Amino acid sequence: MRLKTLGVFLVLSLSMFTMLYWLTDGIRRDAIAVEQEDDLLHFGEIIFSDDEAEAAAAGCAQCHGAEGEGGDADSRVIGPSLRTASLAGKVAAYQTETGLNYLETVVRRGGVAVSGNPRSQMPAWENTLNRQQIDAVVVLIETWLEDVEEAEDVEDTVEAGQQVFASVGCVTCHGAELEGGVGPALTNVGNEVGNLPQEVSQQDQYVADYEEDPRAALELWIRDSAGNYNDGTATGMPPHPESAVNESQLRALVTFLLSQTGE
Repeated sequence: MRLKTLGVFLVLSLSMFTMLYWLTDGIRRDAIAVEQEDDLLHFGEIIFSDDEAEAAAAGCAQCHGAEGEGGDADSRVIGPSLRTASLAGKVAAYQTETGLNYLETVVRRGGVAVSGNPRSQMPAWENTLNRQQIDAVVVLIETWLEDVEEAEDVEDTVEAGQQVFASVGCVTCHGAELEGGVGPALTNVGNEVGNLPQEVSQQDQYVADYEEDPRAALELWIRDSAGNYNDGTATGMPPHPESAVNESQLRALVTFLLSQTGE
């Protein structure tokens, strides 16, 4: 009788333990996921750094700053900030348009993969970093972007436009002094149509639009040069949708560019 009672007790205990384990399985899984993401985030910080003491460091910080803050006209850091509403907008737009992760695509395949510009200074890391390392860097940048606030409207001034030029990454291709580099020089864009990265299919239309209304032509070119002037084929100038550069930022940016007369 005692053995039978003990058997029933053990069966009931096992059943209760199984039910409790099943009911709390989701909580345990969530805890493990959080721990794994924290580990991946820390790994991403190591990969991103340029700490010579870390064998896994890829040196992303050399171009983008130690905390992904990017460079400006007075900085030796040449890469754009990875903490802007502009980048968050590009990530969202790219996901909507292609179903792909913008950050993973850029890190893995380089800037050319999203801009179409073979001279992009953002290299491809797929032959240098493994899948886990790339995922770790992407998670790190995504964490930064979670804290980004929506870009506020800016005044339509040369000074505000110069700040936009630096913050949205134009400086990376066109140089801190608009002297050119990966992209063409813009030092005289206020006087002439400017050097295009390559000849486009609707070149004559672009020139005619510029001569009629330089501001309108530049806004169309910055927004989507491929769609507006090259039948959808990449021009080397990446698109800047409103989710990345709002209307006030675009207006100020063009004001700044048109102030460049080579004088």
